[in-house]
Amino acid sequence: MEIDFRSKKLEKILSDDRLMKKHFSSIYSGLKNRMTELQAVRNLSLISHNPPPRKHKLSGNYEGYWSVDVSKNYRLLFTVSDKDIINENQINKIIIEEITDTH
Repeated sequence: MEIDFRSKKLEKILSDDRLMKKHFSSIYSGLKNRMTELQAVRNLSLISHNPPPRKHKLSGNYEGYWSVDVSKNYRLLFTVSDKDIINENQINKIIIEEITDTH
């Protein structure tokens, strides 16, 4: 899947293992796994709704965002590049917005 990033800084961190480990040391393993999974698939439908990735749409303050689990509390949040596409089989480009504790 094609992946864009909210900022150049976030792209730099998530594209470099050393920087990823420095900035996200406590969740590095899960974050690395989720990034690898997202990069490996052709479209969003191939990411499981079941744990560990547990892909799901968010609501409330995060309406319009999707999420995959990185750890027990942390999530990798992303949006879909083309907001008009609703079929997960057709979503092949996302924008990573942030890694955060949404609870």
